[in-house]
Amino acid sequence: MRESLFIPMMMYGRFRSTRAKRDEYGNAIIKKIDSKGRKVYEKEKCWITHSYKNGDKGIYPSVNHIYERMNKGRQKLTKPAQNLKERWEAAASLWVNKVGWEQTKNEKVVVELTAYFPSDNIRRDTNNVFKLMMDAFSEIIYDDDVNVLPRVMDFQKVKENEDPYFKLDIYLKSEEDQVIMERIAEAS
Repeated sequence: MRESLFIPMMMYGRFRSTRAKRDEYGNAIIKKIDSKGRKVYEKEKCWITHSYKNGDKGIYPSVNHIYERMNKGRQKLTKPAQNLKERWEAAASLWVNKVGWEQTKNEKVVVELTAYFPSDNIRRDTNNVFKLMMDAFSEIIYDDDVNVLPRVMDFQKVKENEDPYFKLDIYLKSEEDQVIMERIAEAS
């Protein structure tokens, strides 16, 4: 029986964002009405803070929140994304030691992801997390993320008051037939 790697999903910290600009009475300022008759509001930049200590649900690690733009078109990880990446690296290191995984070198590795999203009505894209996740596991699970075959297997919602997470099943591509046979035997 192979052991899955479980890692936390949400990021916490201070993020740049935009919100609807408000007038002196607190009403959102309408910029225009679009072709479908919807209101388009004026936007302003702001900072939003998510803190785990306050029972905050956090923010999903989408590309918009992972990177911050620098000059000349470059980008770097935001501080919350760096913190999440470090947590993932620590969890991967523990998993490697626990299951006796040997870091691969120039060998294809399958990473199957099942997302357990927060129990809210926000839509999230599972593919957005792969870049940060594959970078976090580089030089721990494999030598280079160019050899990784990431696969989204499923997504669902956690129970109310349960922390969202990712479940990862990791194996060598060369072992794929064996993994499938194990799963068939387990299901019957």
